[in-house]
Amino acid sequence: MKLCGHSVSPYVERVLIALEMKGKPDAVTLSDVPGGFKSDEHFNHHPLGKIPFLLLEDGTSLTESQVIVEYLDAVAGGTSLTLADPLAAARTSRIVRVLDVYYTNAIGPVGRVAFGGSATDEELAAAKDTNIPAALGYLETILGDHGFAVGSSYTHADAALMSQFYWFDRLMPQFGVNGFEGCPKLEAYWEKTTASDLYQASKARADASFNKFFAKKD
Repeated sequence: MKLCGHSVSPYVERVLIALEMKGKPDAVTLSDVPGGFKSDEHFNHHPLGKIPFLLLEDGTSLTESQVIVEYLDAVAGGTSLTLADPLAAARTSRIVRVLDVYYTNAIGPVGRVAFGGSATDEELAAAKDTNIPAALGYLETILGDHGFAVGSSYTHADAALMSQFYWFDRLMPQFGVNGFEGCPKLEAYWEKTTASDLYQASKARADASFNKFFAKKD
């Protein structure tokens, strides 16, 4: 199977982190987008021309990072990232949903500006003063208490948090948002996470991918 995309995308990196957590990093091969980004072939595999998508052995594709993570968790073997207890599994999915819906919408204006787009002063102020704190506060409320997103082991929620918060660390200080002020559980979680070999390997991939695609040339 081929995972098509680049680690500069937190959604691609989410899948790679999850496979590392499972002890199955070789279950997929990271690949460029067939035909090139936004090519006809790209759109054939992903109707919106986004990444990642997973090319299966029969040539068909599977889109949406969390769907890909859940599929690979079921078929790739290794350590399961899905908790057996139904309520714990639901709490795991809840964290991912809060990240993918509320958090990513909250940081949208900041992300657009950081990568050369535009946002109004009002949009940036709302993001910084209201929407980002609200999304982080939501995560603070539902985050687990034992150093993991839920329970006492890695789940797919941890993969999602790691891949998204890499960019929080990298971009938010430029906009006056420093750390997880007022969210002590998030602060403790992120301190533990960033010290892990798993996160450091992910950061190295994302850094290299960022430098390849976005770093300014002298």
